[in-house]
Amino acid sequence: MPDYSPEATKRKLELLKACSQLKLNNTSNIKNYHNTLLFLCGYAESKEVFGAAMQEMNRLCDAVLELSDIKKDSLSSSGIAFTETQSSFSLKIMLWLANTYPNDVSLHSFDEEGLHPKELLKHSMNEMEFEMISDEKLSKLKWLEKASGFKKNKDILKWYLNKVDELPLNDQLKEQLFESTKLYTSIIPTNPKFSRSFGSASISSRYFHSNGILKKFNEHQLIHTKLPKEKKLTATQKEEVLSASRIALILLHRETDPITYCSPEGIKVFDLEHGLSIALFSIDSNWRLPMESYIGFMMFKNGYPMSYGGAWLFGKRSLIGINIFEAFRGGESAFVFAQLLRTYRQAFGAEQFEVEPYQFGKNNPEGLKSGAFWFYHRFGFRPLDQKLNELSIIEHEKIGSTKGYRSSIEVLKQFTHSNLGVNFGHEKPGITPSHISYFITSVIAKQFNGDRKLAEEKSKQLLKTKLGVMYSKLKKEEKSGFDKLSLYIAFCLDLDKVKAKDKVQLIKLIKEKGTNEFEYIRSFSQFPFGRLFVKPLLEFRT
Repeated sequence: MPDYSPEATKRKLELLKACSQLKLNNTSNIKNYHNTLLFLCGYAESKEVFGAAMQEMNRLCDAVLELSDIKKDSLSSSGIAFTETQSSFSLKIMLWLANTYPNDVSLHSFDEEGLHPKELLKHSMNEMEFEMISDEKLSKLKWLEKASGFKKNKDILKWYLNKVDELPLNDQLKEQLFESTKLYTSIIPTNPKFSRSFGSASISSRYFHSNGILKKFNEHQLIHTKLPKEKKLTATQKEEVLSASRIALILLHRETDPITYCSPEGIKVFDLEHGLSIALFSIDSNWRLPMESYIGFMMFKNGYPMSYGGAWLFGKRSLIGINIFEAFRGGESAFVFAQLLRTYRQAFGAEQFEVEPYQFGKNNPEGLKSGAFWFYHRFGFRPLDQKLNELSIIEHEKIGSTKGYRSSIEVLKQFTHSNLGVNFGHEKPGITPSHISYFITSVIAKQFNGDRKLAEEKSKQLLKTKLGVMYSKLKKEEKSGFDKLSLYIAFCLDLDKVKAKDKVQLIKLIKEKGTNEFEYIRSFSQFPFGRLFVKPLLEFRT
């Protein structure tokens, strides 16, 4: 546990001063020191410590610029300012990168197993180019060079991205085809903000840990403490939050749909305690899930991105996942998770939370080694499988009664055969989205002989006659909401039992699914679906 005593603070300052006299040319030491400095910047106990850490961060990044090309290459994908990142990203993110950082991004290569880019573009070329279309001798990069007329890889990349984006296909299909080419890009940032070193969001004030790091606190009390009001941000400020979040994930070679497919208007930010702030991201309408709402988050510590993940909300139920960046794992992880539960519970009305096995060890050796199962246990999460829950009770008693006892890896592996769940409310968990999905497939198969279009037309007819919803009169985004929910409402609810006031709310909910995901979540959790479910759905078995 980090030491925040007056003696330790004095020692930190002395060590930072001593380090400032050392030459930075060992890449392994640079990586480790960079992580240490990031932690100190986020969890500094005073202005002096923060200032000294920032001064060293600047010196470290300046030193990296002076390294030989070989040493710079070994720092590739470290996220340190001005170092290269090579990876593969979605079309959406690639377009954003090429437009926002046009001089820093270029085409690196194609995976041999990927589809040839000409297979995507050949139908958009002129028929007179039949020789280029059928040429088998040219490499993928050479083919693009000839087709585009550009020589530089950054120009070829931008041309290719724009041509794929212009294809007369829906966004999902374009993404799928683009992914099939397995394109890899090279990013060599010239802007220090495009880094883990300086990629922070603006903050109004800095929190200093003058009393140390909070490890023990009342989790239940914090989760139920009233959430502050949403922070008022301009469109430009929301753009900054979105940019910082995308960069943080790009430098980890990762993406999440809510951050990738999000617009500034789909962002909410809350300032929390201890220098924490959380940004919530909703997905643009055409990428949203049909019933659930996938709301992503990025947690910031004094402006630095320090944790990301998301929640899949369905009424009062929510599947939730969190990842804490390596440099910040020695900090207030439990406090951060409590703030996450607090935010999703109060911002969206979620009461029943679940975490999947990967979060605490399945195919995740680090999760097993750290005993992540007991991290979630601390917040009331228990195995949903009854036998595993009984095993957890026995193990917990052993830990409490036997000094030095730790659950074995084999026992922790057993727990990964079940989701963990906690219920902060009084309602019992209801029907899951998975159950509903299987039921709708069975309805289409049995009632419509597998004809999806016929089923969709029937749902339109039912919603028109029973609810008065005219599809043709809906706005574009409202139609998106209708398309996502129509089969669920038509085949899972008894529309003859819908009261007049509920009918108004149901129509509002359909429109919100396409226009405002945040409002939709609230409306969905408050609507009395339970008493309207049809008997075949309740009796259905997968």
